[in-house]
Amino acid sequence: MGEFCLKKKFYASLVAVSMALVPTLALSQTTVNMPRNRYEVQRDVQIGQQYSTEIEKVFPVLNDRISNDYVQDVGARLVANIPVRFRQPQFRYNFKVVNASDINAFALPGGPMYVNRGMIEAARNEGEMAGVMAHEISHVALRHATAQATKQGSWQNQLGTIGLILGGAILGGQAGAQAGAIAATAWQTKYSREYETQADILGAQIMAAAGYDPRDLANMFQTIAAQGGGRAPEWLSSHPDPGNRFQRINQEAARLRVSPEPIKITREFQSVPASLQSKRGQS
Repeated sequence: MGEFCLKKKFYASLVAVSMALVPTLALSQTTVNMPRNRYEVQRDVQIGQQYSTEIEKVFPVLNDRISNDYVQDVGARLVANIPVRFRQPQFRYNFKVVNASDINAFALPGGPMYVNRGMIEAARNEGEMAGVMAHEISHVALRHATAQATKQGSWQNQLGTIGLILGGAILGGQAGAQAGAIAATAWQTKYSREYETQADILGAQIMAAAGYDPRDLANMFQTIAAQGGGRAPEWLSSHPDPGNRFQRINQEAARLRVSPEPIKITREFQSVPASLQSKRGQS
């Protein structure tokens, strides 16, 4: 009997030690659920392919191997850390730099993503740029475009939103595209708060898993505000209070296993600005 009690105490101690070694912070991260969606996954892919072709006809996609390779590498690192339950084998994530100075980035259903030169130049470290990319990747992974179309009852509404952006670009070049994007964002604001919150939270989780500090995504809000005179760019304008998002992302970061030495200033991050600088006169 004494031997049994001794073994029982030993195993109890072993379990206690094992539980102490489990990263409890990682277990407390916020649960993100896939929104209801009545569209097949292939529909996201088709829409993304269709509109990426149109976008690249009117947006000044940068022909610069150094910067494009860089955003592809950062994007690939983030995509590799999308939680398994949100991975879609049909999606083809692809990242390109747009030769535009405004601080902006956007992604299309199925994976095509465009990062403005101005976004890269505004980032104080790689984590800030990666944060914006992780946010946009989260919109794609959660299939927010077709989920929003499901809410609206018609994919035509979502097509109309993209059409506003492209229509502005066609009519007025880069400035027209910005005006179109603003109109589209304002038009769909009432649908977007829930999805923006989801993209912030999942984006933070992807960043931490990829070796970045999610607080850099939160800090990017302040970087944008400082450089933009307090005016939020298009990708933030659908939410009325960036301060709330700053706080929410930092709260999520506290629940995650963040590397003690997160990716910040890399050699590539330091070398890309010079390459971008040489392209300024071409926009």
